[in-house]
Amino acid sequence: MRPLIYIVLGWLLLALVGAVGHVAGLTIMLPATSAALVAHAVFSRELSLPSAVLVAVSLGYLEDMHQGTPAGLLSLVHGLACLLLFGASQRFAVEGAVARALAAGVAAVLVDLLTFGLLFALRRRLGLELDPLLAGLLLARWHALATVLAAPAVFLLVELALGGWDRLLGRRTTRPRALERTSWYRG
Repeated sequence: MRPLIYIVLGWLLLALVGAVGHVAGLTIMLPATSAALVAHAVFSRELSLPSAVLVAVSLGYLEDMHQGTPAGLLSLVHGLACLLLFGASQRFAVEGAVARALAAGVAAVLVDLLTFGLLFALRRRLGLELDPLLAGLLLARWHALATVLAAPAVFLLVELALGGWDRLLGRRTTRPRALERTSWYRG
């Protein structure tokens, strides 16, 4: 059920961030909440590798539908990013709010670079010009920054959703990991 929680939360965040950006008239890069969710799933070790890849591919598919990209592009990219992040998670421990936010930023950069690489390789077949692709790549730094800034809120939502699910099932849980070091939490 945990993978479904990630997918539903990702769908809601995708819709919410896009809607808020549109209503507020934001023309800047919006955070990659799906990349942050993939980073959380991988580095928190909440899910097994097959479950994490399922979540990543599903979130990529939702983004494919939302953004109108070529079918399967973001699904593939998110799946590949998940595999690369999983390999990194076997070598590096990511603890603390700053490290987790940076991991989400790395996930966003990975998604953007993989997307650029695939679109660059297929640009002639898809009828894409090189200049817009390069311009989009240059904007990726703002995408990563927005993701780093939004990651703590995304991680907190995931921890609350997973903790709420555990409480609903009557499982004994500790306080959400995102809240462990905050003095205002009285769980």
